[in-house]
Amino acid sequence: MVGDPKTLDELDKIEAQVRVTCRGCQASEVWDLKALIAEVRRNGGNTEWRAARRSIKCPRRCASPVIDLLPLPFGKRRARREAHRHALINLSLQILREATARSANEAVGTLEVRLALHVLRPFVRDQRLLNEFWKAATAEPRHPWASCHMPYRWIVQQLEAVGALIEEGNRV
Repeated sequence: MVGDPKTLDELDKIEAQVRVTCRGCQASEVWDLKALIAEVRRNGGNTEWRAARRSIKCPRRCASPVIDLLPLPFGKRRARREAHRHALINLSLQILREATARSANEAVGTLEVRLALHVLRPFVRDQRLLNEFWKAATAEPRHPWASCHMPYRWIVQQLEAVGALIEEGNRV
């Protein structure tokens, strides 16, 4: 696609999302294409590209909106990839959290824990934290003070520092 599309419906071919930006207050939002089309129709507009801008309200509801639309090709893929990344991180943290709860009483160096640590490798910058967790998980003899709680906290803090969305149950 070269240039602006004629209608919003044409963007469906390239699995696009649309960035809606208000020139007045500089507010910006990324909209799913179907939600944007529904919003335009709900406001009484038509889905022709240039006319659709007049039917969309400012994301911050400012008094003088002048809206710009920018198509984001393959935005749905990007959104799915982010959702998969979010699910991978939180499933891995759930496994590590459950192992951490048991780690004061028993060795938790299981295959599941090893896989969860491996899955987190691309997302945790400091690989030493993952190694510390594994070392604490496999330590023998077991002592109540030699659990995986601190390495787990460090891993969660590192993930939050890089902007990963951590579910409430996996936070420390």
